[in-house]
Amino acid sequence: MSQESKVPIRLGFIGLSTTGWASIALAPPLFEDPISSRYSLVAVSTSKPETAEASAAKYSELASKARGTSITVKPYHGSAKHIVSDKEVDMIAVSVKVLDHKGAAIQAIEAGKDLFIEWPVGRGLEETKELYEAAKNKGIKTLVGFQTRFTAYALKAKQIIDNGDLGKILSSTFIISTNGFWGPFTSSIHKYILSSSNGATLLDIPGGHALDLFTHILGPISSLSATIKNQVPYSTLLDSNGKPTGETVPNDGPNQICISGTLANGALFTVHLQSSMTEADFNWIIHGDKGVLRIVDDSDRTTKQGFFDASPDVYLNGEKVGIDVDVVTKRTGLNWEAFAVGDTSKFADLEHALKMKEVLQAIRKSSEDGRRIDLL
Repeated sequence: MSQESKVPIRLGFIGLSTTGWASIALAPPLFEDPISSRYSLVAVSTSKPETAEASAAKYSELASKARGTSITVKPYHGSAKHIVSDKEVDMIAVSVKVLDHKGAAIQAIEAGKDLFIEWPVGRGLEETKELYEAAKNKGIKTLVGFQTRFTAYALKAKQIIDNGDLGKILSSTFIISTNGFWGPFTSSIHKYILSSSNGATLLDIPGGHALDLFTHILGPISSLSATIKNQVPYSTLLDSNGKPTGETVPNDGPNQICISGTLANGALFTVHLQSSMTEADFNWIIHGDKGVLRIVDDSDRTTKQGFFDASPDVYLNGEKVGIDVDVVTKRTGLNWEAFAVGDTSKFADLEHALKMKEVLQAIRKSSEDGRRIDLL
């Protein structure tokens, strides 16, 4: 049941620069209807004073245009303590490298601010658990960047299944391949993703996003068995022009993840996630006792990374189903909107993030021990 919160929510944004993921995907919806009436960006924080000033200038202009009045976005830099201490900020958004998630988010929580944080919500299960417990104890509301559940194909698939068009779900197979990241070549700025201790492996980031999408539509996993393997133990670093630097570093995260098991509704499932493939792939089949749903990306697979830029078509019993044009800012906008109006059935919070980290932990444990893990 939806219950609209007070608006606008005064937002302070840690990690919002003039370029990068947050500027491309997360911020634009804040300056467009209907999100612009629900949020007011009042402050930004970056690592350096010059980037903070540039960011504040850019978003002051955008905010002023969106609201039809002069708005000044305040610049902060360095420690998160500055922006979280601002009494004119109701909510803090954190979109920085996973290495810095906990440090920024815990300060926002301790300051009593509501929190948006990008997945993977800290390095490993323990950091996510610490953030969840801190937020619960403080009584703040949280929003996690699981935006893939708001893609056009995901919304259509959930509608079809919730309407009962497939009947009882019997099984599901999900195959995802990427031809970028976590492979034999890695950009120098992404060197940190190659160490599993940093919580940014193929399983941690795409795996978490994919399994959130999977379970949001089909329901929770009851039990699973998994095999994960690293077939690319070293990666050559690339410079900003995409040319090899000559430096090769260890890669100890998996590039093959095979999972099978049972969902809470009794359906059987398999998920196969793999990186460093020559062709990307996105192929999701859901069988019910009344029909079959296929969500397949048949576009040029050599130019795609796979999961994050998939643009699949949806087929119900062999017939193509029309879906809306999908753009990343629409996904992120729907996530912001769901939180603002309090529609908890749609968005993920830190409790969802913790449950997903427990699933990822079970996948690792199953592979290490060679046994099935029961989750429910």
